[in-house]
Parts: sequence; structure tokens; C-alpha cells
Amino acid sequence: MNHRKRKIGVAVTLLLIPAVIYSLFFIYPILYTFYLSTMKWNGIAQVDKVFVGLDNFIKLFSQKVFYKSLWNALVFIIVSLVVIFPISFSLAMMVSKKNKVNGALRTIYYIPTLLPMAATGMMWTFLLTKNGGAVNAILEFFGMAGQDWLGNTKMAIWVVALVNAWMFVGSNMLVFITGLTAIPGDMIEASIVDGASSFQRIIHIIIPNMKETFKIFLTSAIAGSIKVFDIIYVMTDGGPGTATDVPATLMYDQAFLYSKFGYGSSIGVVILMLALMITFGLNYVLDEKDEVRKIHKKRRGAV
Repeated sequence: MNHRKRKIGVAVTLLLIPAVIYSLFFIYPILYTFYLSTMKWNGIAQVDKVFVGLDNFIKLFSQKVFYKSLWNALVFIIVSLVVIFPISFSLAMMVSKKNKVNGALRTIYYIPTLLPMAATGMMWTFLLTKNGGAVNAILEFFGMAGQDWLGNTKMAIWVVALVNAWMFVGSNMLVFITGLTAIPGDMIEASIVDGASSFQRIIHIIIPNMKETFKIFLTSAIAGSIKVFDIIYVMTDGGPGTATDVPATLMYDQAFLYSKFGYGSSIGVVILMLALMITFGLNYVLDEKDEVRKIHKKRRGAV
């Protein structure tokens, strides 16, 4: 009996260790960020923190630049849904079958995802340079005018979002391939025997069987767009002016450039809350729709 209790105690201890480590490296920083968001502090340890309550949040929601940053995050969401989704899904459909050619193509399409974010940002910054950039050189070769891709306040955010899309098309292609390979082969074969066209198979078999995969894509794409930072920091640093600022770059600037760690932390809290609200809200809505469809199907079956 004592030996059994000892075994259970060891098992519980082994389970608790990862939980404690997780709490130290994940939960504690989040709680500390919430704490700092209610303080006025310049980041110097010797300087006392001053409690200001919700003042940082009130100030944040009164700033036009914050709402501009939310719009820029929305641009990333739009590009994710309009560019990444259809291209990644189409590529997945084309290379989902296992053979040497498709294996090579998958690797090629995935290469942009493997590149370091800083290297990708620098590479595209050089390619998009107004004077001497490869993109403008190609346009001028065909008789078209070159553009100031990253210097135009209206265009820059869309350009950076497209570069971000270029990086993540390959990784999302693999996500969709995983969903496609999970579809039972006999369903596809039966539809072919029944004379269903490729379009009909996509609409009536593939898409319904990939709902969970699409849910994963939507959740990660939207939450990721809210938190985006790296590519903007490397390519434009929020410029020209504040034209490409997103919540994460605002947070970085306030904390590390202006030493307003309390105010910067309040932006971090808003980013976290937005990401959580979108993630849970989207999953709830999609799950509810699935339940409604199931109920309607049962009612039709009963009739």
C-alpha cells in the first residue's frame, strides 16, 4: 500500500513540475503585465511605481493612433482571408497526393516560412526600394511607373501585409494538406464513381469535411494578425509616420523608446484580450452554427 502511494506521489510530482514551470514562464508574465498596466513607471528598478488605476487604458482609448493601429491589424486579417486562404488551399489541393514531384513542390512552397523574419523583411525592403529596387526595375522595364511601396502612407500597410502573406502561404498549405489527407478516400472514390465533378467534390465533400481545419486557420490567422509585430518592425518600424503602426509596435515604442512601461503594458493587455475574445468568440460562433445545422438535419430526417 505504501509502495503504491509512493508511486502515486511520484506521478503527481512529475505532473506538477511542468505545471509550475509553465506558470513561471507564461502565466506570471501575463499577470505582471496586468499589474504594470495599472501603474505609471519608466522601467527603472530604483524608481517607485505609481498606481494610476485605469488611467493608462482611458488614455489609450482616447488616442487616434491606437484606432489607426487596429485598422492596420484589420488589413492583415483581410489579406489573410483574401490572399493566404485561397492560395494555400489551392496549393494544398494541387500537391496533396504523395509523389516525388509534389514532395518537391511542397518543399519549395514552404521555404519562405523557413526564412528568418528579419532576413525576409530586409530582403523585401531591398526589393521594394523606390530607387534601384528590383520590383520597380521590372515595372519600368515594361513601361510602367515605379512606386514608393513603403513610403506611401496609404499603400505601405497593404504591401507589408502581402509580404507577410508570402511568408505564411506555405505553412498554411501544410495545414490544409493535413485536413485533406484526413478525408476518407472511399468518399472521394464514391463521388467519382457517381460522376461528381471536381467542383462538386470540393463543395459537397472536401469543404464539409475540413471545417475543423478551416476553424484552426481562421483562429490562428485572425489572432496572429492582432499580434503581428516582427515584419512591420523590420520593414517600416511603423512608418512612414504612424502609417503602418499596429498595436504591438505601439506597445514596443511606448515601453522601450519612451520608457512608459505602464502605458505600454496596457496596450499589451488590450492585445491579449482582443486575441482571446476573437479566438473564443470565433470558436463559439462556428460551433453554434454546426449545432444548428445538426438540429435542422435531424428535423428534416424526422419529417
